[in-house]
Formats: sequence, C-alpha cells, structure tokens
Amino acid sequence: MKIAEIKTYPLMYMKESPKIPRTFLLCKITTDDGLVGWGEASSAYGHSYPLVVKEIIDHTLSRLVIGEDPRDIEKLVSKMRTWIWGYLGPVGVSNQAIAAVEIAMWDIVGKAAGQPVYKLLGAFRDEIEIYGTGCTNFDVDYEWHREFFRPLLEAGFKGVKCRVGKSKDWDEAFVANIREFIGDNKKLFIDAYMTYTPETAFEMAGRFAGYKPYFFEEPISQYDLESLEKISKESPVPIALGERVTSLYEFKNLREKHIGQIWQPDACIAGGISEAKKICALGEAYSIECIPHIGGITAVGIAANLNLALSCRNVKQLEVDGAMLQPMRDDIIEDDIFNIVRIKDGMLRPSGRPGLGIEIREDVLKDFKYERGPVYPDFYPQYGSGIL
Repeated sequence: MKIAEIKTYPLMYMKESPKIPRTFLLCKITTDDGLVGWGEASSAYGHSYPLVVKEIIDHTLSRLVIGEDPRDIEKLVSKMRTWIWGYLGPVGVSNQAIAAVEIAMWDIVGKAAGQPVYKLLGAFRDEIEIYGTGCTNFDVDYEWHREFFRPLLEAGFKGVKCRVGKSKDWDEAFVANIREFIGDNKKLFIDAYMTYTPETAFEMAGRFAGYKPYFFEEPISQYDLESLEKISKESPVPIALGERVTSLYEFKNLREKHIGQIWQPDACIAGGISEAKKICALGEAYSIECIPHIGGITAVGIAANLNLALSCRNVKQLEVDGAMLQPMRDDIIEDDIFNIVRIKDGMLRPSGRPGLGIEIREDVLKDFKYERGPVYPDFYPQYGSGIL
C-alpha cells in the first residue's frame, strides 16, 4: 500500500453569534489501492493560515510522502520534520501541516486494519465525559449565554466553559452569573484567551476562586514563561494551557518550569495524533491531567482528538463545541455523530467504525470554500493581546 495522491481543502464559514469567521484546512490522502484518509490542520481564527498550510502540504510535504507506505507514520513524520523544521522551526504552521498529513495516515491505517484508531493506539476507555465550549459574546446580555448553555445541560454535559476578557468587573459578574445558572454540581471552566496582563491575571485568579472553577485557561501570553511559572505556582485556581503549544519539545519546556496543572494539546496543532499522545504520556509521568483542545475545528479534528483521548489514561474529559448549529462539525460527515442533539448523559462515544470513525461528504465541501475576509482581531482585538 502506497500513498498515491494528496489533496487539500481550505475551508471557512461565518459563525452567526458572535459573527466571526472560522477557517479550516482539510487534507485528503488516497492510496494506490483506493483507501482514503482525512486529516485536519487547526487554524480556526487565523484567516491566512489555511493557505499557508495548503502551500506547505501541496508543495513540500506531498513530495516527501507520495509513494511511501502510510503505515510508516513515525518514519514519515520524521522525514517531514527534517525538511520543514530547518526552515520554519518546530512550531506553528509547520506542525499543523504535518498534523493534517499524519492524522490522514492514521485514518488510513485504521481502515486498512478494520479497527478504530483508538483501538490501535491502545484503548483505555470507550466513552468520555464532555463539557461545552464556544460561547462568549460580549455584545449581548447574560441571558443570551444562559440560553446557549441550556441545551447542553439538558443533554447532560458535565460542565461549561466561559470565555472572559471584556473588563475585570464584567468578567467576574459573568462568571458569577453562569455559576448561579449551572449550579454547584456542574463544572465551570474559565478561558481568558491570553487577554490579561500578569498583574490582572493574578487579581482575577483570586476573584474567580470563589466560584470554584475547574481551571483558569490561558490567563496570559503563552510566551511569558516567567509569569506563567509564577502564576502556576501561586494561583488558587488550577492553570490550564497548551492549545497553542505545538510540539512535545515545547511541552517539555513547560514541565521543566512547572507551568500548568492541566495541559491541552490538540492533535491538529501539535503535529498529529502520535505527537499529542506522547505529550499526554509526558503529562501522565508527572500527574498532569490532559484535556485535548477541541475548539472551532471540523468533525475531522474532533474525531482525531476523540481517538487520542480514548487511548490516554490521564485524559478523563474532553471539550466539545456547544453551538447547536455548527456545519463543519455536522454537515460535512455522513452521520452527524457529534451533533449536540445526539449526545446522551454528557458522554461522547465513537462510532466504532474503522479509522477515525467518520466518512466525509466531499461534495459538501464546495459550500464552504475559503475566501479572504475579516480576521478574528477585527472583531475582538483584545483577545490574545495581554492588555487588559
């Protein structure tokens, strides 16, 4: 079995509320005996990233893996790294491009073996607890957010995640409102999306502590390691981070500085399923819980991270986009197994089919053709800025 063809699909859709663009890059690999695998490079809000990743795959990575056996995943990932890392470094879009190809190879390996990927990785569980994410609209009132979360609670979700970053007082009032709404028996997660300065992050960790959040995600820039080390040590709320950390080596740096009580690797960002599993294994060795990141990605990325999660001892829960309407999650696959209305008792279960467990409706992808347009900072310039 040899890789015969690689195709890439830069995609996008406009989220309704808040009205922001979401962008994606899917990778399709076809073998000489007709097997097809799909992978994804996550770039949910980076409006230029899909074209950058497409260029890397189409004009470099494809030349390295076409004609090779897709079952030789470690060898081919090493080969791709050798060429890409020397020029682009072991971070960012280089690892996202590798991830898209690697995940597609795992999909093929599973289909060839007639087994789900998580079984081939060494399954630890067959279902996983989930919490809902994807909600914060600074332009509407708290009641809007309650209505966003209501169907998730009715579906048995074990918790919800609030994104903060408007102002200190608004953020605390928002968290208090959602805690009152969901009650004390549900988990509350808080995500600052790197909006705060270190001084504000320390203050808000103290203010949030009374609402008993499960974690405080990305309080400050991921590159301010000195401040992250300090807040990880002193915060009354566990610190979570890692969705933008793109390799095992970067997570090694976090561990050496004792940064973060919870890590959030994303197979679509951190170089693929194998690399993300190594990151989770590193975390397990130091009793660090891992919660794979699933925010603003397609059904392919959800399936990749679900298969990862089911194979890791220290992954006990998973985040899921809580939007009732998410076409890249539901419309592009044959059986919308990740649709909120299909979820029962707050547990996410794989389909049991070989590979990633999903089948892509390739004919539908044309409805989500990528177009240049506004970028995420045009809508929320404070996110990721570290200025609040």
